[in-house]
Amino acid sequence: MKRARIHTAVWVAGLYFVAMAIGVTFPGVAPFNTVRPFVLGIPFVFAWYLGWIVGALFVFYFLHRSTER
Repeated sequence: MKRARIHTAVWVAGLYFVAMAIGVTFPGVAPFNTVRPFVLGIPFVFAWYLGWIVGALFVFYFLHRSTER
């Protein structure tokens, strides 16, 4: 049970980071590369990057929780 949960968590984290790599580089960020609209006072493209970083924080947290002994 524990080993299957770790395996699943590692796969989910890996898929997230592949999606993140695509989402923050040229082909993935092109549709979102605009200044307007503003999100909480920051340009949209910066909010796009910030969203991926905050998502990575949660992925790392859940990965850590699933692999600790």
